[in-house]
Amino acid sequence: MRESGKAGSWLRSRIKIFVLAVFVLTAFCSVSFFSEAASLKTKAPELKAKKKETRVVLSWSKNKNLTGYQVFSCNKKGSSRKLLKTTRGSSYTIKNLKRGKTYYYRLRGYKKKGKKTYYTSYGKVVPVKIAKAKTAAKPKSTIKKFLQIAMQPVGSTMYIWGGGWNKADTGAGKEARTIGVSPRWKTFFKKQKKNYDYRKTRYQISNGLDCSGYVGWCVYNAMNTSSGKEGYVMKAEQMAKNFAGRGWGTYVSRNRVKNYKAGDIMSSSCSDCGHVWIVVGECRDGSVVLVHSSPPGVQLAGTPTPSGKKNSQAVKLATRYMKKYYPQWYKKYPNCSKGISYLKHYAQMRWDVSGTSVLTDPDGYRNMTADQILKNLF
Repeated sequence: MRESGKAGSWLRSRIKIFVLAVFVLTAFCSVSFFSEAASLKTKAPELKAKKKETRVVLSWSKNKNLTGYQVFSCNKKGSSRKLLKTTRGSSYTIKNLKRGKTYYYRLRGYKKKGKKTYYTSYGKVVPVKIAKAKTAAKPKSTIKKFLQIAMQPVGSTMYIWGGGWNKADTGAGKEARTIGVSPRWKTFFKKQKKNYDYRKTRYQISNGLDCSGYVGWCVYNAMNTSSGKEGYVMKAEQMAKNFAGRGWGTYVSRNRVKNYKAGDIMSSSCSDCGHVWIVVGECRDGSVVLVHSSPPGVQLAGTPTPSGKKNSQAVKLATRYMKKYYPQWYKKYPNCSKGISYLKHYAQMRWDVSGTSVLTDPDGYRNMTADQILKNLF
């Protein structure tokens, strides 16, 4: 019994020594850890966020005393953290974020020493709000309405050099920024004879329209429901490219034009033409019915066929409709044909009718021939 008691005492002393050793070792390690942690930057590098659409790029400046960095998503207070990325770089990109939602991010740095890893404190919470999707602009008009508008001055509006421009000749005048046709146009037309000479009426800007004044007036009336806003009159050769540049459609240079569809705006890009016109439709023989303001004035006209045949389907259609629906005009000015240059010298702006721009085509005019379009219009 006495030997057994000694053995128990010996065991208890050994346990005490072991516990003391563990305590000392733990204390030593703790001192070592905090000493090392204290040697790190107590603040994480500053986190910056740059967003674009539904993507954000998080970035920070590298610290040579750190091995790497950890990027976390978190809540507004910075808790409930979720590790997104451990990296030795200085940026991290996050894609496909939800629109209308705010995200929060934090950063901390770390340093490896041997098999141990030591961390800085967490940096400030950085909020990133992803903007809601922009509401697509509601289309303002249709191809059919645009052509209906284009027909309103036909057969009752003379060609006036500078007509539709302002007095300074720098852009749209009052008439080209007005909803509806000006009564002065028809009054002036009625006073003219069959030998009308536009060179004698230059800059009587309120009495009629020149080519760009006419197209600018058509566009204004398609885009607006009230008068007096910004106009669309400019040099004829600029119109197709300018309108395409506004996101209204696609620009096609003159040597790449392959076909013609309802509403296409055709701008001359050469000095010998200096003209702009609107496509009504293409005929089966390749000729084109158009509407424009060209001496003597605003009317329907037809081009030859691509091979040069003058008595084309387009010329016949333009003649038929001008004679039937605009007899006063046709009696004075029966010529409804235009030259082959109309098929060779003009760049094109084709309207975007997808529903994301300003015009749509619910009537299917873009898939119709000129005769089908004219029949529907009239």
